[in-house]
Amino acid sequence: MALLEVKNLDVRFAVRGGDLTALRGISFSLDKGERLGLVGESGAGKSVAAFSILNLIAKPGYIAGGQILFEGKDLAAMSERELRKIRGNRIAMIFQDPMMTLNPVLTIGTQMVEAILAHRKISKKEARGIALDRLKKVQIPSPETRLDQYPHELSGGMRQRVIIAIALLLDPEVIIADEPTTALDVTIQAEVMDLLLHLCEQENVALMLITHDLGVVSQVTQRMLVMYSGRIIEQGPTRDVIDNAQHPYTRGLINALPQMGEPGARLFQIPGSMPSLKNVPTGCPFHPRCQYATDECRQAMPEYVRAGNADVACFEVSKRIEQEKHMQEART
Repeated sequence: MALLEVKNLDVRFAVRGGDLTALRGISFSLDKGERLGLVGESGAGKSVAAFSILNLIAKPGYIAGGQILFEGKDLAAMSERELRKIRGNRIAMIFQDPMMTLNPVLTIGTQMVEAILAHRKISKKEARGIALDRLKKVQIPSPETRLDQYPHELSGGMRQRVIIAIALLLDPEVIIADEPTTALDVTIQAEVMDLLLHLCEQENVALMLITHDLGVVSQVTQRMLVMYSGRIIEQGPTRDVIDNAQHPYTRGLINALPQMGEPGARLFQIPGSMPSLKNVPTGCPFHPRCQYATDECRQAMPEYVRAGNADVACFEVSKRIEQEKHMQEART
């Protein structure tokens, strides 16, 4: 049994004029110690999927259907009181902006100690000792001094390390990292991701990484999901998906990487943009931007087919697989 398993999850937002569907029947699993990447453009539904796991979707959003099983128990059916025992304790989350996550009027030590005492019946002195140990683990210089400082006294990289330390406070089984390096420069980004990878390997913690950066996904994760307009359109082992992408959207994301273009040439760009929740196309939501789109793509949602080691939702891929199968049968 997987540590975390999401089954046919639907998330909607209730607005005037009818509900808007943000996630459409997504399913995936995460094993203990496994590192999973969620990629896609802004608006694909990556953060909504992450927030749904801990039922942090703010109103008017709500989980309309599906299951979120953590060690076999459905988080979507739990009460707020039951979820508080899991949030930050067994499943931790690293948010995009550390300055929005940390309380500006409390010291780092106060915030870390409060998080520990909310879940553990120990003394403040013991809690402070745990907080100091976690700051040392994330390699913050002068950790004793940092405990008594306020968030604004730290650099962006240090604040992000503090957020990672807070996520590790209670030895969680799962860490959900939502764009953990967005506000950092390239050098600090690499340091933070190397640190996160090292800690997950050392502590055998499962990691769910949400990012736009395929380079980071290729270096850190073992499996990846590609999302588009609230649906998983391709998933499989990271190396296989990147080296042999099947879905036209996945190939477009890879071709848009700067290193894929010729020196001095214009960078590749997927035409068009991600549709809004109010204007999701019928059929395959990617068809207005896809060079392979047919009438079938415009009318029906493709089912998943197995292509190599990946599962792909695309009519063009399924037709190609059928053609290859017929050709192989003809040879034999």
